[in-house]
Amino acid sequence: MIKNIKKTRNVFQHAAEGGVIGAFRNYGRYNIRIGGRKSNIVNVYDNAVKSSRGNSKWFARIDKPHGKVPFYHINVNKAITGVKDPHTKISSETANLAAGAGRVLNVVNKMAPAMAVVAVAIETVQFYRVVAKDINNGSTRNTLQKTVSTAAAAVGGYSGYSAGASIGTVFLPGVGAMAGGLFGAILGGAGAGAYAEGASEKYFDSVSLGIDHPKCKKCGQEFKRYRYKEGHQQLCLKCR
Repeated sequence: MIKNIKKTRNVFQHAAEGGVIGAFRNYGRYNIRIGGRKSNIVNVYDNAVKSSRGNSKWFARIDKPHGKVPFYHINVNKAITGVKDPHTKISSETANLAAGAGRVLNVVNKMAPAMAVVAVAIETVQFYRVVAKDINNGSTRNTLQKTVSTAAAAVGGYSGYSAGASIGTVFLPGVGAMAGGLFGAILGGAGAGAYAEGASEKYFDSVSLGIDHPKCKKCGQEFKRYRYKEGHQQLCLKCR
């Protein structure tokens, strides 16, 4: 039961690690503006593409019916995509959903720098704790496992963001790219981190890293000691 709770907690932590990466990548790449001109619902600007004045160019926007386009639609900037704006028709429900998602993503964008600082602080404290535990227990296993799983969650977050952003762009350029990237980063971080944690645990068990077989100080029988968890335990399970 305790082991399952720990695994679930770790999955959520790796998801959060991926989520912070996704949020920070969105923050670095995109800006969102809700409204604007009378017909605009959501505007997404690409920070990677600048105008001659150094301003970010708009990448995609959701518009209300106006002028010669009497329906809700998606506009994309030909200067960025190289494709003529198709004025893709969408329903009013989709437009409203995009507006809501845009507001949420705008808040996440603003919080991203603070989230990154908090994430680094938490990871630093956790690394300090596992290193201290290993020093006390005469082991390196906890530190290695933490390093492997955290690195995997980071790689999974980056990869998941790219995949999610690509998929999101297909369905809804701009807002979809940001939402898909963030969701992909969360899933990628959770999946990669959890997989690396499980795989490294099996490997470390197979080579008996942090595991030894001392004799019990009470009954004299040899027992399997998980030193990386139990420290310098001197008694077997029966004698504890």
